Amino acid sequence: MTAPGPGQDLSAVHSRFARAVLLIYLGTAVIAVGLLVTALATDLTYQQELARETLLLETQVHAYYLGRHLHLLAGELARLGLRSEVNLLDRNSEPERSLLKLTHEKSAFFNVGVAVIGPDGAAIWAEPQSFLPAGMSLAAEPWFQAVLRTRSVLIAPVQPERERDSVLYMVSPILRAGEFQGVLLGAIDLAPEGALGTEFHPGLHGLNVLATRAGLVIYPPKPPSFSSGADWRSIVGGHPDEPFITEAVLAAPGEAAGSLRAERTVIAGSPVQGTEFVLLTLNNADLFFGPARARLVTRLGLGMTLALVPLVVLVFLLRRSFRVFERSQDVALRSERLRMLGEAVNLIAHEVKNSLNGLRVGLDLILQADRLALETRHRQAVSGLRTEMERLSTFTTELLSFSKGVVPRPVPLDLVEFSRKVTDLQSPRATDLGVALAVAAPSSPVPVSADPTLVHIVIANLVGNALDALAGDHLSAPSVAVQVGRRGSVAEVRVKDNGPGVSAQVRARLFEPFVTGKPSGVGIGLALSRNIARAHGGDLVLEEGGAGASFLLTLPLTAS
Repeated sequence: MTAPGPGQDLSAVHSRFARAVLLIYLGTAVIAVGLLVTALATDLTYQQELARETLLLETQVHAYYLGRHLHLLAGELARLGLRSEVNLLDRNSEPERSLLKLTHEKSAFFNVGVAVIGPDGAAIWAEPQSFLPAGMSLAAEPWFQAVLRTRSVLIAPVQPERERDSVLYMVSPILRAGEFQGVLLGAIDLAPEGALGTEFHPGLHGLNVLATRAGLVIYPPKPPSFSSGADWRSIVGGHPDEPFITEAVLAAPGEAAGSLRAERTVIAGSPVQGTEFVLLTLNNADLFFGPARARLVTRLGLGMTLALVPLVVLVFLLRRSFRVFERSQDVALRSERLRMLGEAVNLIAHEVKNSLNGLRVGLDLILQADRLALETRHRQAVSGLRTEMERLSTFTTELLSFSKGVVPRPVPLDLVEFSRKVTDLQSPRATDLGVALAVAAPSSPVPVSADPTLVHIVIANLVGNALDALAGDHLSAPSVAVQVGRRGSVAEVRVKDNGPGVSAQVRARLFEPFVTGKPSGVGIGLALSRNIARAHGGDLVLEEGGAGASFLLTLPLTAS
C-alpha cells in the first residue's frame, strides 16, 4: 500500500473545492428560494384578501342598487295611492282603472302587472287582466294581513305559478283620513330581465342569490340544492344587519345526472336596505382564488428556474474544469514520473557504479599485490568486497520491496524486546562513530501484531539514518535515543538524535521516494518505512521542534 501522491492530493482538493462551491451555491439558492416562497405566500394571502374585499364591495353595491330599485317601485305605488282618483269608497272603480291603465299599461316598472285590491282583500281590477282575476280573494295572504296590520308599504316574495319565475309584490295601502280602503299591488319578476345581473359572472364564476333572512331563496327561480340545508340557513341568518364574507362547503351539481359533490365556496352577503332580504354572491373557491394561485405557481416556477439554471451552468463548468484539470494533472503526473524515474535511474546507476568501483579496487589489490603483503591485502580486499556486496544487496532489497509494494504477514510481537534486538545490531557502528546509542523502554511488554522483517527494516533505517546524521565532527557528545512506549491504543517507537536535523529544503518532500538529504543517500528508506507503517495501520512522521531529528513510528496495540 502506498501513500497518496501529489496528483491524488490535488484531485481531492479540487473535488472538495467543487463540493464547497456547490454547497455554498445551494445554501444561497435555498435561502433565496425560501425568501421567494415567503414573499409569494404573503402576496397570495394579500391577493386573496383583496379578492374577498372586492367581492364583498361588489355585493354591497349590488344590494344597495337593488334595494333602491325596489323602494322606487314601492314609492311609485305609494304616490299613486295618494292620487285623488283613487277612492275605493265611492263604489266606482272606473277612475282607478283609467289611472292605472294610463300609467302602467305595458309598464317597464312592473313587468308582471299591477292591481287594485279592496279592503276585503278581493281583487277589483288588474292590468293586465290575466294577472289577478276580478273578484279573486287575497285576504288570507300573509302580505295582505301584514299591510292591514301595519298600514305601511311592504315588499314581499310570493310563490310563483311557474318554476322559472322569481316574483316580488310591492304592496302599498290606500288610506283616506286614516281609514284603510284597500291596497295597490305591483308585481315584478326578477328572472326575465336578469334584475340581479347574469346568473353566472363569466370572470368570477359566481352565482347571485336573493334570499330572505329565514333562508328562503327568491332568486334564482330554481333554488340551488344546498338551500334546503341547515348550514345555508345559518349562513344567511347569521349576519342579519351587516355585510359579511365567509367560506363554506356547499353541495354543487356533479358530472353525473342527479349527483352532488362538495365544493368549497366563498360567500359574500349584504342586507338589502329596507327589506328582509339578503343578497349573496357565491363563488367556487378554487376558481375564485385560481388566478392568484396561478400567479404564485408561475412566479415560483420562474424563481426555481432562475435558481436552477445557474446551478446547471455551474455544474457544467465545474465538470468541464475537472476534466481539464484531470488532463493537466495526468500530464503533470507523467512529467513527475519521468522526472522521478530519471532521478531513480541516476541514483541507481550512481550506487551500482560506486559498488562496482569498490569491487574493481578490491580485485586490483588482489591481482597487483606482491607475495610479502599478499595475505594482508587479500584480507583488506575481501573485506571491501563484502562491504560493497552487502551495500548493493541492501540497496536492491529496499528497491525491490518499494517497487513490489508492502504486504505484511503479521505475527504477535513484543515491541520492547524486538526494538532492543534491532538496535543492538547497530551498536558496533555506533561505537566506531563514538555515538551513545541507548534504548528506553517500559518494563512491561508492548504487544503488537506486525511483520518482524518489515518492522526490522523500519527501525534499522531510522537508527541508521540517525547514525549517518551524527557521523563526522558535528558534536562533542553525539547520541541516539530509541524510546518505546504506548499511548492509548497505540504503540510508539521514537528515534531521536541530537544532530543537525533535517534541512528545510528536504523536509517538505522527506518521505517521497528518491528524496534524501545525505550526500551518498538513495532516498528509498524513509519512503519504504512509511509505507510499511501505514500497511500495518500505523504511521511514520517527523516530529516538529527540538534539536536534531525525531522520527515517530506508531503501530496499533493488541490485547496483552
